[in-house]
Amino acid sequence: MADDLDELIERLAYWRTSDDGYDSPSPRHRAIDALRERGPEVVPVLAGRLRELLAEIDENRRRADAVQRAWDAWYDEADRLRGEHGLGVDISRYSTISDESLPQPVDFTDPYDLRQGIIEALHRIGDERAAPALVAALGDRACVNTAARALRDVHSDQAVPALLDAAALVEPDRDLLNAFEHYGITLAQARRRFEAETSPQGRLHLMALLERLPDDGTGRPDPAENRGALAYFAIDDRDTIARWKALNALNQIDDPSADGLAIGMEDPPSAEVVRVAIVAAAHGRPPGYDLKLVRSITRIKGTLSGTRAVESLLTQESPEPDTEELVLALRLVLGANGSHLEDPVRLVGALHRLSSHAEVGARADFALRRHRALLFERMLHDDEAVRRRAQSLFDDIATPDDRTAFAAFKATRGNRLTKLLRRLKSPRS
Repeated sequence: MADDLDELIERLAYWRTSDDGYDSPSPRHRAIDALRERGPEVVPVLAGRLRELLAEIDENRRRADAVQRAWDAWYDEADRLRGEHGLGVDISRYSTISDESLPQPVDFTDPYDLRQGIIEALHRIGDERAAPALVAALGDRACVNTAARALRDVHSDQAVPALLDAAALVEPDRDLLNAFEHYGITLAQARRRFEAETSPQGRLHLMALLERLPDDGTGRPDPAENRGALAYFAIDDRDTIARWKALNALNQIDDPSADGLAIGMEDPPSAEVVRVAIVAAAHGRPPGYDLKLVRSITRIKGTLSGTRAVESLLTQESPEPDTEELVLALRLVLGANGSHLEDPVRLVGALHRLSSHAEVGARADFALRRHRALLFERMLHDDEAVRRRAQSLFDDIATPDDRTAFAAFKATRGNRLTKLLRRLKSPRS
């Protein structure tokens, strides 16, 4: 009996019909019919099996998240150490996270179809004893819509908080909106849930939900409240679609009259968007996602937008610049592309001023030593005005070591020019 029931439950995973040209029911539907014939005693068994699967999914999700956090921390430290010690240096001597300690990816086959089949069976049976398991299924992103649909017919007094949480997991669709209407969830309740959400994706999903719920006088949040969440996706170069959507949403926040698709699929984020992301990451936002955000910033720090964003943070005219933002910007500037700088001389001057800062002085001085060639290049520039401005700054800040370094730089540049002229003057063979 028990074995037979277990076999029927496992058949719920098979939703495809046979390809024999006849309109025959799927194995799932035949199993549901058989379960309904068994009577209400199958409900606790189905609900228990669903809870087992949800617990298994939740455990594997926690393991996968832990693996990702470990690798994010490793990548973050490796990038910082390469910036401090230079490319080609064996950073393992300085690393606090050994390669051997890194966990392996979680190998797991998701029984998605079986969970969907059990929820559908519980829905068709319609017994309210299934309600707690259906409410629990709202916590599984893959089950939100089918569970929301079932909970319109299988009532639960505990559904409202779970539905609000579920709305942070998925884009709102008709099943979820219908469930909100059925349980009388108001815009005010949804707005409170939005204000409590910290994950970037959750905030975007909840904002989309708020736009579709009827107004009860509460008012909807200003789209600008999601600027940080949008910036998180706007600088992720691994997800082109999400980046494109986020850039267009940011563009409409800044210009509500703008075309919703004004930003092209391949358009990069602006320096201002990258700056917003740097400021968020420097303050540990989004909570739990800041390392991922730093990794995204790190991948684009050498681009025009990335370099200009870091430059703007370091050269800002502020009597009390934010220390956390300076710490991250000074790390990122080590990998900035000098050819993308708007004003290299101004950046060098800013690094010099920051070198006397009580908390970031050592970092700024390190970056100044790393980038002093930017000033040297402009001291040898073809444009006299550029040369004079660079020379003036050099005269103000140069140490004896800087003067020695410039002499060597100038000699090297001269030797390269001499070799080039000789090559140009030599007769062709």
